[in-house]
Amino acid sequence: DEVDKSTDNQLFLNFLGMLRNKYLDRDVKGMTSTFHSVILAGVYDVKNLKIKLRPDEERKYNSPWNIAADFNVDMTFHPDEIITMLNEYEADYHTGMDKEFISNEIYKYTSGYPFLVSKICELIDRKLEKDWSERGVQEAVKLMLNNTEPNTLFKSIGQNLLNNKDFNDFMRSVSFDSKEYPFSAIDPMIELGLTFSIIKIENNKVRIHNLIFEDLIYNFYVLEELRGKYTSLRQNSSVYIQNGKLNMPYVIECFQSLIRNEYRKMDNEFLERQGRLLFLCFLKPIVNGTGFYYVEPETRDGGRMDLVVSFGGEEFVIELKIWRGEKYEVEGKVQLAEYLKTRGLNEGYLVTFSFLKNKTVQEEPEWVEHDGKRIYEAVI
Repeated sequence: DEVDKSTDNQLFLNFLGMLRNKYLDRDVKGMTSTFHSVILAGVYDVKNLKIKLRPDEERKYNSPWNIAADFNVDMTFHPDEIITMLNEYEADYHTGMDKEFISNEIYKYTSGYPFLVSKICELIDRKLEKDWSERGVQEAVKLMLNNTEPNTLFKSIGQNLLNNKDFNDFMRSVSFDSKEYPFSAIDPMIELGLTFSIIKIENNKVRIHNLIFEDLIYNFYVLEELRGKYTSLRQNSSVYIQNGKLNMPYVIECFQSLIRNEYRKMDNEFLERQGRLLFLCFLKPIVNGTGFYYVEPETRDGGRMDLVVSFGGEEFVIELKIWRGEKYEVEGKVQLAEYLKTRGLNEGYLVTFSFLKNKTVQEEPEWVEHDGKRIYEAVI
């Protein structure tokens, strides 16, 4: 894994050369079995390793590259493959879990990324008292994202963002700015993202690989902003939590008040570009350590973002929108009500960023009814 990151990988190259010789000698020496393959994962460019081969005859002869081939097998686990794993587990432990539901729930957060699938299962089994339920999966995700269970994969993603400014800017535009990029086989940033397995290509467009990575990357940029120019957004979480429950209406009310007081002098272009970032910066310290949030990929575009917050056993769905007129405001309520139905929730939250100087702004957030759902609406 990422062997070309090492400044001195000659020992590894010698090892590959030895494996090559063993493989080529398997018939000559009457070997009945040998290894099947050697896979280099996360390698920037095989040429990086080729260049470091010593130029003497023995090393050239032992070079493994003349039998190298691209490895194009899909390594992700699909729900039916996750069920196979759960079947084996259930045969041993008899938990009575709904295997189809749990496999889909795990896939929802991981998109089948092998390490993440295995880690969620391990945490449920060892740390969460075999809670094979929707809540158990969410708790496992929370343990990972809140760094309660540190791992080298997340550290590697952080290092890749820190060590390459161009790639950092690219990932920020994909995540926070919701920019869509068509796939290009020769784009260096897309190539890097695929090499690191941080992104994937869906319908010929760049997407962050899974919800866990997306939340991890959001948190990376949110904390970066909280350490910098948005220090005023740091909040004392205790005022928003009563008896272990999050008072989401009060969170939104205080956010509205803060933006009006602290950022009213900012230009409209800034607020339109940064409004959702400001809300995430405000929310992160409040839910940190006890809950987590993620953005629904299907609902994210330039004017809309659906945020799902999990806290204290409850789910809150918040639709963040940019004001585009009364017609689109009504559509926002329709979309939110439909989304609430899919999640079996009766209440949701609609936060609209309005940048029109001549528009009469709704002064205070209020509860409204739409299609049988209660929606807490705030205009900022």
